Amino acid sequence: MKVTSSFFYKTFLNDLNKQIEGMFKAQRQLATGKRILSPGDDPVAISRIVKYNSEISALDEYKRVMDTAKNYNSAIETAINDLKNMVIKAKQYAVQGSTDTLSATDRLALAREVDTLIQRSIETINTKVAGRYIFAGYRADTAPVNTTTGLYESDTNLQYLDISFFLDVAVNLPATEFFTYQISPTDPNRSIKVLTPYNYNFTTDPNAPYDADPLGALLMPKPQSGAITDPATAFTINGGTLTIKFADNQAVTVNVSANASLNDIRDAINNDPQASKYVKAWVVNTGTSISPDYRLVIGSVPNGKSDMIRIDVTTTDASATGLNLLAYNPESGNVSMSFQENINGYNYITDPNDPNYYSFNNNYLNENYYLRAFHFLKVALENNDQGRIQKAVDYMDKIADKLFKQQSLIGARLNKIESISDYNLELETNTKQSLSNDRDIDAIQVISELNQRMTVLQAMRITMTDFFRSNLFDFLR
Repeated sequence: MKVTSSFFYKTFLNDLNKQIEGMFKAQRQLATGKRILSPGDDPVAISRIVKYNSEISALDEYKRVMDTAKNYNSAIETAINDLKNMVIKAKQYAVQGSTDTLSATDRLALAREVDTLIQRSIETINTKVAGRYIFAGYRADTAPVNTTTGLYESDTNLQYLDISFFLDVAVNLPATEFFTYQISPTDPNRSIKVLTPYNYNFTTDPNAPYDADPLGALLMPKPQSGAITDPATAFTINGGTLTIKFADNQAVTVNVSANASLNDIRDAINNDPQASKYVKAWVVNTGTSISPDYRLVIGSVPNGKSDMIRIDVTTTDASATGLNLLAYNPESGNVSMSFQENINGYNYITDPNDPNYYSFNNNYLNENYYLRAFHFLKVALENNDQGRIQKAVDYMDKIADKLFKQQSLIGARLNKIESISDYNLELETNTKQSLSNDRDIDAIQVISELNQRMTVLQAMRITMTDFFRSNLFDFLR
């Protein structure tokens, strides 16, 4: 191959340019801190870098979402804690109001304090965060609780936010979980089914237990023959007498005729001018509309003292049948009826289709829904009803338990957010490390390479200068 000065010059310039380009690339790598400056530098690594950047962007977005979810749930936790404090205050009023030393005027003053707690509670449950009601459902722009009727007016759906690639968390808590409840908007009585009037019932039956004693009453056991499906059929074969004594009052004798039904016995007790001063009887279906199970229930007048009733039976009915089932005298050991705090169909009704479900005295609603318990206490204080005020103490304990459960639910959500936050942080750290491995330079290596190229370039410049200083005459000498 013929090597001319021109060929040598061009080759020398090409090599010189390569060194300069290498130095330029190394300088850019140092300036940017990145190993890959264009897709052509490492196509495989570029695909991984795009993936890593996408994952990091998603993690950044999840971090913002988690902050939002944490804010919502922290606000719910704070609101529930406020409600718990008001329950404690209401219980103090209930304990104070149930004592014998207070007058009706004193209890009326306590009722006003409870009413203030009710209004504050509704304001708390209607809390908004970032323009959204945290105790509503999807209808987060609608106040969940009507301040006048106490009804829940939103829906019961939970809203979720994705806080990770594979997990979400709820950011609301519909108040129907513990505070109030939803009913049909077409219900004609919807305005009074939470803030129910004193002893109010939703049936026109005069024998319905509209004034059922929420503290409890005496309940007749089921006969050995099975459930009574018709309270108008004969219950006692031979009849007899019921000797009823309440506390220290004189005993009253009620005559029951032969072949009397449960309804007849109820009427005999309630129509007796002396017995009705101390006790009241009801016939209650403790079963269902499909499988009825009628029983006699006897409560005290005034309410709250049913365990002080004593009933002795005189009858020739067979043992453990008929009138014998109505005996209740623990002192003599003759006991068939039992004192029950919650009697299905009487003061504990879980079926909304029961006409007395929304009754003022329904233990089921009063012990499960915050606003019902508070309203019960307020109205009992207004009516100077010590027995029901005493019952409200128990309601407050049940509501407090319900609030603790809801708070633990929110605590679990916050723990979940915290746990996923830690996991995402570790995932982000690992992803950024992988990204750095593919994208970022090894500064020491690049500086070493740059110094090496500078040395080579300097040597090439000296060689080139010396070479082109010679001419043809230098070779002819």
